[in-house]
Amino acid sequence: MIEMEQDYTPVKKEMTRRMVDLYCRDMHGTDGICPACYKRMMDTYKRLDACKFKDKGWPCDTCPGMCYSGDSLDFMQDVMEHAKRWMAAHPEEAAKMMPPKDVTPGQGA
Repeated sequence: MIEMEQDYTPVKKEMTRRMVDLYCRDMHGTDGICPACYKRMMDTYKRLDACKFKDKGWPCDTCPGMCYSGDSLDFMQDVMEHAKRWMAAHPEEAAKMMPPKDVTPGQGA
């Protein structure tokens, strides 16, 4: 059977949005994403759009062509660590945030 390539970008963008929203609410006390976090999220979206491995579905931290560095890397690491801690403390709510098991290109999570 031929394995079809799939663009995981829509799923990664949706999961990024959810994690940044959670981070910003908890760390900045906002009701939604603040302008500074929104700007950084848009930077992440640009990286996801340009990713040459987008058909692989790898998490960015396991990618052989890591494109993050400096402040961008620090921000996303903070966001992801915060999300991990939150999911551990709220497993029932976290289950609702997980990406779908089977996603076709062009569909959001």
